[in-house]
Amino acid sequence: MSDSESGLFASTPEAVFYLVSDEDTAEELTTEKIEILDEQPGVQAALELEQLPDSNLFDQILKQAKLGSRWGKDLSKVYRDYLENRIEQVDESVLADELEAQFSRYDADPYESAVLGDPMTVGIDLTSQIQSELDQWDQQQFTRADLAAAVGISDQSDLTDRNTRGGIVFSSGTPLSELKHNRQFVRASHNLQQLLLIGLDVALIAPVGGPDEQETVETTFRGVGSFTVESVSGAEFNVGDEIATAVDEWYDRLLYSVADNRVVENVVRPASVTAYDLPSEDWARHFKNAITIGLQGVYSEKSFSETRFNDMWEQRVSSHENYDQYRSRRKTFPEVKVTRKNDGGTHNFALYHEGPSATPHVCGLPTQSSNPEEELVDLIERFLDADRVSEQRWQHLLEGFEGIAESLDAPSKDLVTNALLHRHRRRQQLTPLLPPSEEDTDTFNAKREHHNYDDEWYEDHWATILSDYKITKQGGVRAIERKQNLQNSLNPECGADTALYYKLEQDINNAWQYYLDSAEREIQQSLPDDQNLSIERRETSSSKILDITVIPTNGEKQTVTVEVLLPYSEVYVNDTEVPAATVTNTVSEVIDTLGTSHQAQSLNLSHKETSDVLYEITKMYLDIAEFEQGELVYFDDVIEFCQSLSNIQDIFNTPDESVEKNVREFLGTEDYISRLRSSVKFHRKGSDQHGSVKVQGDRYIAMELQEQLQ
Repeated sequence: MSDSESGLFASTPEAVFYLVSDEDTAEELTTEKIEILDEQPGVQAALELEQLPDSNLFDQILKQAKLGSRWGKDLSKVYRDYLENRIEQVDESVLADELEAQFSRYDADPYESAVLGDPMTVGIDLTSQIQSELDQWDQQQFTRADLAAAVGISDQSDLTDRNTRGGIVFSSGTPLSELKHNRQFVRASHNLQQLLLIGLDVALIAPVGGPDEQETVETTFRGVGSFTVESVSGAEFNVGDEIATAVDEWYDRLLYSVADNRVVENVVRPASVTAYDLPSEDWARHFKNAITIGLQGVYSEKSFSETRFNDMWEQRVSSHENYDQYRSRRKTFPEVKVTRKNDGGTHNFALYHEGPSATPHVCGLPTQSSNPEEELVDLIERFLDADRVSEQRWQHLLEGFEGIAESLDAPSKDLVTNALLHRHRRRQQLTPLLPPSEEDTDTFNAKREHHNYDDEWYEDHWATILSDYKITKQGGVRAIERKQNLQNSLNPECGADTALYYKLEQDINNAWQYYLDSAEREIQQSLPDDQNLSIERRETSSSKILDITVIPTNGEKQTVTVEVLLPYSEVYVNDTEVPAATVTNTVSEVIDTLGTSHQAQSLNLSHKETSDVLYEITKMYLDIAEFEQGELVYFDDVIEFCQSLSNIQDIFNTPDESVEKNVREFLGTEDYISRLRSSVKFHRKGSDQHGSVKVQGDRYIAMELQEQLQ
């Protein structure tokens, strides 16, 4: 990637966070960026990423920075020389004003300088006071004001000649997510923003630490302007024929209309069948878990009644004598945690949908009634009522279930635990039982496919994995961008990640084609034939472009350019970004940009012919409304009558103006007015609320009928 493409060292200050694959790649890229700085005039420094949030960051940079290259002049030396020259050459009576003016040029305040702050505040014997501070140069703790002034001064010293005044490289062999575990990064965003304001480019380099690394980076630096994240992979994904073939065969069944993170019944059913049919192979793991953990989970949250559950919880659980309210949690419904007061036993209980029919389940078993919330509360209540089984009987039951467990492919402990909790007899009430100790008890959760990522990862990314590339809702306009971001977080050494990478790559490529095809089709349908529409496609290294040209029969040729940098999130019409850039919104912007001259008028009347038609309409209105000599005819009423006529829009409607406004404009034309003058007397607009028509500088609201129109 070239420097111009990467965004670093551009004409205006930018910060770029480079996510690399490993520590070695981070070191290699750091060396590369420093070597680029060696070839650029300006300030340069290289620091550890861990130093970015330090309160003394500006002091560290000023003391380490060089000019021109790693072997150039010390920035602190340039700064000191400047201050010494000022106090030698400028009269003390104007020295303070001189320093304030100079510092303000670099968005700095000398009163906040470590060197000038105290002398400027005291204001007496300023020259000697500053000299005293200069004599203690090595002991100074430089501030943001000092660094800003030093960088600005160096830029005026003919050592630099660019709009940006240099670059700082922060790097680490440790992922940012791990660094944040070990120390506070609260000031990192603020410090980074200040470096940009000073005029410095910033490169931040660190390896990927997990599937959500890019999200961690973006969250950490959310408030920073001109900040981007780029993935620089040290190893490319090698998608073998076996994985590619498998994903291609299943591809159409891995696309759902869920880009806005919503799941309806006609989506959950086919998705559940897909999860059931997918093979138990590593390549399919992410897709199966995205459905069972993510998609079905969201559907469950919507389907089950939290209100009904809460009512029963208050009546039967909260009031139970063995319920520990301080260690239980119900706000995560349809998954809740319940703790027993007498022995501290804790279990998770869940309602969810499972299987090819998306059947409601309660803690691993299909619901038996139409009220799954009540079944869940029944089970929780049995848990609170249960006694502990003896260790001897527990071991006996485990041994007895070994054969059953093997046949059912389920852990013996799960089977025994559920059997004890649900045990009952027709004519005798049995107390539910629990394993002898908490450590022997498994939680009653949904059955999940084995995976290395935790459930939260699938809950965050399921829609990105499964969403269709055909985005039609504004709630999904950034879906393709999210697919690219997820790609950047995947591990090429993992088979499941490789399959997901390939599927996301197919989505992205298909999205380009779908977006351009749909936009072109809708534009063609939105303009009549006499506009002589032509659309050409072209590509650049970073975008795909539609050049839309119209040459109306009675108008001028115009061209509108649609540039698609990233489908649904960065689309530009004539260099203006389209907000919420669905295909429909983009096409609307194109039609609006083309303007009035591109609206066909099916009747193709001349200006005079249109005025003549309007005069005849006025005559008929006077006849139908039975106006008599001496009565006032308001132009508002004439316009309202015009709008009630069929096909009137074929003459007066345009994309950027309404029929009402265009008719009102024509009522003021000389061709129309001249035919009325011999028969009416015009009344000028006063303080009333009637609408008017403009006639050669005058505004008339009505005409008084002197004789019948001819």
